[in-house]
Amino acid sequence: MLGVWRKHHDQKWNGGTNNGTSQLAACTNTYAKKNFKPVWYRGKPITNGKTATNVAMDQFTQLIKDNGFKRSCPAKIKAGKRGTIRAATASTRFKVPLSMIVNPKQLDNPSLNINRLSGSFFHAWLHCAGFSDPKKTSYFIAECPMCIMRGYKFKQPEVPDSTFIKFFD
Repeated sequence: MLGVWRKHHDQKWNGGTNNGTSQLAACTNTYAKKNFKPVWYRGKPITNGKTATNVAMDQFTQLIKDNGFKRSCPAKIKAGKRGTIRAATASTRFKVPLSMIVNPKQLDNPSLNINRLSGSFFHAWLHCAGFSDPKKTSYFIAECPMCIMRGYKFKQPEVPDSTFIKFFD
């Protein structure tokens, strides 16, 4: 997950100009059309997937800082029995623990490769960042993680979104 976060910021930073577009933001911008803002957000309207991705990654940076400087409860990973990886939707921007519930049986699922696992984790993290479901095509909280699951590649008609969405909480 931190690799996805770093890659996004390295590409956005664009050698120091901070005017780049990450592969994740570009992919998400292509597919996400709805539900662009976290529940706590009160800023300018977010109208596209690229901006939503940047807000989400900036929020992830905030949560890493809050957790690292002990401004929030320690993050915990607990075992669960349903879904793949789950987290509660945060209603605030600050002091949110990055806790997750992981179904250990799903980790042995042969169809859950590293990209799908990362996308599932990212979907749960988006809940920590304040984004809410539904887990449907064209919604930011589904399209952004599916971009990770596809390796930032375009959708293929023969691979339905349900192939990926089934790994979201």
